[in-house]
Amino acid sequence: MKKRLHWVAILAGLATAFTALTGCATSSGAAENTTVATRTVTDAAGRSIEIPTTINTVYCAVPTAEPMVYSLAPEKLAAWVNAPSDAIKPFLIEKARTLPAVGGWMGEKSTANMEEIIKLSPDLIVVMTSTGINTNGKQLAETIQSKTGRPVVLMDSSLDKTAATYRELGDWLGVSERAEKLAAYSEKTFTDVAAQAATVPADKKVSVYYAEGATGLTTDPSGSDHTEVIDFVGGKNVADVEMKAGQGMTPVSLEQVASWDPDVILVSPWSGGSDAYKLITTDAKWAELSAVKNHRVYTVPAIPFNWTDRPPSAARVIGVQWLGNLLYPDQISLDITAQVKEFYATFYNVELTEDQVATVLTNATAS
Repeated sequence: MKKRLHWVAILAGLATAFTALTGCATSSGAAENTTVATRTVTDAAGRSIEIPTTINTVYCAVPTAEPMVYSLAPEKLAAWVNAPSDAIKPFLIEKARTLPAVGGWMGEKSTANMEEIIKLSPDLIVVMTSTGINTNGKQLAETIQSKTGRPVVLMDSSLDKTAATYRELGDWLGVSERAEKLAAYSEKTFTDVAAQAATVPADKKVSVYYAEGATGLTTDPSGSDHTEVIDFVGGKNVADVEMKAGQGMTPVSLEQVASWDPDVILVSPWSGGSDAYKLITTDAKWAELSAVKNHRVYTVPAIPFNWTDRPPSAARVIGVQWLGNLLYPDQISLDITAQVKEFYATFYNVELTEDQVATVLTNATAS
């Protein structure tokens, strides 16, 4: 009898202890299942990647991906590759203005602060490229994934893949409705501009020189992803130069540019572009070029993201409208101020004032 009572007491004690433990676990959450739900997706290189079902934070390992992620879900962006300038901040949501800058990968160049990126522990890392997807792009994605321990997806940033990439990324980020809105807008824009550009007579094609760097004496030829917007709207890229991989920017001489004598000079704002615009429009050595004499030198808009290049991103949706209208106002006719306001409201959730539109379009419209 005593032995039986002994075992009853032991069992009662165990039951009490179990109840106490489960009660603590329920109240503290310490014993809850913390396993993150995941799903497997296939990226542009055909890699099968396991990503969280719910994604709250995203780091873009290349600047090319930032405009698309920002336009889809700015609140999910965890960091910038490069800190936004004071000129750009008013065009961003408040949270995005103070995000950390942790570097990233630009072509073969890396500025990534691995310690800070690992500390961020983003739910997803996005890499975008339009060239070498199955070679350099795939290798980069796998390297970043190995170093950070976070899921990395590689996506296609080609102009003609814009809508499809919006839909795919929107699905992964859990914002499919938003993605469909931006994808449909992109599709309609590209279709309309392409149809209008096709009506430009061959003998009315405008020749264009794309000036890069602080001196304006590096460029990229037709067929480069850096000049895809010029090709798309039917501009004749005059640069008869070798196409460089990665960051591009083939050096040329002023004598070469003079021999091409372009109708229009587009100045990239990236890497000293403001200096190049001033140089080209005021220096006597450039003065005899037709584009300069006819006051047809323009800076590519880049607030908050570049409309054509550096990086070649989803912002090219407004870029093709702007450049098409700039080169061929008769065929691609639109109110650029109204179009800019519509695009920024739709993609960036910002209602621009007239002064802000003027800032965005500084040196970017025909006088």
